[in-house]
Amino acid sequence: MKNGSLRAIAGMFLVALFPALPGCMTSAQDIKDAIAEYRLTVSGQYKSEEGARLYIAPVRARMVTDEALYIERHDPNGNIAGRLLNVEVAEDGETIITRSLAFTQEGQWRNMRENPELFTALLPKDVRPSGKCDIKPSEDRESLTFSCNKSPVETFTRVND
Repeated sequence: MKNGSLRAIAGMFLVALFPALPGCMTSAQDIKDAIAEYRLTVSGQYKSEEGARLYIAPVRARMVTDEALYIERHDPNGNIAGRLLNVEVAEDGETIITRSLAFTQEGQWRNMRENPELFTALLPKDVRPSGKCDIKPSEDRESLTFSCNKSPVETFTRVND
């Protein structure tokens, strides 16, 4: 009799839980959609008044992260810094967070922008966490502010080449 009662209680619990599951799936889908929209919104080529250039592209680096952006910054002196960004949604369910992943062997991963297929070869050992980046697009999506690992905030304007 005891086992029968426990099964009945467990069954009622599962039936009560079932209506909540579609809400969980919608929430997960909402998060996925927010990340996809953000990746699309910030992607492109940008320039600053100081002469720096910024290239942002969504990439597939499945062995490292599913939701990635590749960002490449060219400073006015010709120095190039590239990194992978893992795009996430914060616990509040609304704020987008971009966690920076630096390449462990920078020279090995040159020309990633010209050869995006190289991202499929990246392994977790090829990158290391390197702080957060902050990319905030303007409402009109024609400019953004950018800062990575506590660097000064820079403003970039979209280049429509």
